[in-house]
Amino acid sequence: MATRTPTNYTRHRQQAALRRRRIVFLLVIGTALCIVGVALAWPRSAEPPQPKAAIVPAKTTQSAKPPAQQDQSVTTAAVASAAAGAAGGDVPDVPAEIVPDWEPSPQAQAAIATAMAHGRPPQFIVSSFDGAADYRMYDRWLAVADEIGARFTFFVSGIYMLLPEQKDSYQPPQAPLGFSNLGGYAELAGPKSAAENLVDNVTDFNTARTLGHEIGSHYVSHICEQSDAWSSAEWVSEQSQWEQFMLDPAGVNGLRTIPTPIYTKQDFHGGRTPCLSGDKPEVYDAMKQMGFEYDASQPGVLGAWPTKQQGLWNFSLPSVKRVGSKYLTLAMDYNFYVNHGPAETQAQADEFEQATYQSYRNAITSLYRGNRAPFVLGSHFANWNKGAYMNALERTLREACARPETACVTFITLAHWLDEQAPAQLAKWNAGNFK
Repeated sequence: MATRTPTNYTRHRQQAALRRRRIVFLLVIGTALCIVGVALAWPRSAEPPQPKAAIVPAKTTQSAKPPAQQDQSVTTAAVASAAAGAAGGDVPDVPAEIVPDWEPSPQAQAAIATAMAHGRPPQFIVSSFDGAADYRMYDRWLAVADEIGARFTFFVSGIYMLLPEQKDSYQPPQAPLGFSNLGGYAELAGPKSAAENLVDNVTDFNTARTLGHEIGSHYVSHICEQSDAWSSAEWVSEQSQWEQFMLDPAGVNGLRTIPTPIYTKQDFHGGRTPCLSGDKPEVYDAMKQMGFEYDASQPGVLGAWPTKQQGLWNFSLPSVKRVGSKYLTLAMDYNFYVNHGPAETQAQADEFEQATYQSYRNAITSLYRGNRAPFVLGSHFANWNKGAYMNALERTLREACARPETACVTFITLAHWLDEQAPAQLAKWNAGNFK
């Protein structure tokens, strides 16, 4: 074996080091050329930039899947920013995955289990919001829901998913192109642009769905009396357009920078017609065609358990005894507002708040001590009379949802629970036959 001299060893080290430097240099050059090549080859849109849609709040969520192909496996990484709130609200942290909207909160699950273990039905309370598109309201009510263990149903008007310049994308039945009783986006714009509101809306819907709340239909543009004459085919057209606006806001509005909905058509289980309007046999026929499981568009009687009509659960709004009046009032904020009239002072608004709260509280107490028929509460994303009805609702829910054996749930949660009960058992509970 040849002997390696010190001179040869030194020369060998120098040559090896030179080879390593050459290899590193070539790798750097190759990487740089690859980056430049990708940049030159990257497709560019021929469309001009869209300045309004370029402003995307930090809570935007994005998905690589088109709406029709999205599933329920979105993780925290995909929706964590959505919980921050467009205005920096204190909305709760999102879970690791999308919570099914039919799944009760842990508090509601415990209440249901306790009541059933004692041979009693739980006292269900279902709170829903009509026209649910306002980031300030989502900031408030998602935080409240998290604190009290409640889940809500948000009925969205589809017109809030259209920019003003795209209003003619909507063809209402028996009305001019683009007709709306809500006035479109300008009504909600406030200090923000229409495009910013659109981003907020999709983001809020994503956050709500991720947390286990339900997104339902309030149809498109709040057409009331006129829709009483609509056929089932026209209701199908109305609902189909609503779904298109909800599921493809980017395509409908011609925008590129906008959150991708994480909710799908499978998340749409029911709705409430504007002003509780429509010929119900026609509406229900359309709802069945659209795959709905329930309707929340009828007035009802306090203390009556829900029944099915044309195969759909009818979750009616009951009338309650209004404190300060000998007459009954539908359990909805707007009806209290109409009966009270405008508040001229803060003291009068406080009086209206207390009367509304006490009316709701009395109704829930009578049900809880009676046959425990589910209590349906209707509200709007509106601060009528200086927020009196929003405040009354929050006070009511903070108290009632903490009661033993009381479960504050979504409509689809209640529908699934009712489907699991034997008809004979429901009849006994309706009659109050339990301890």
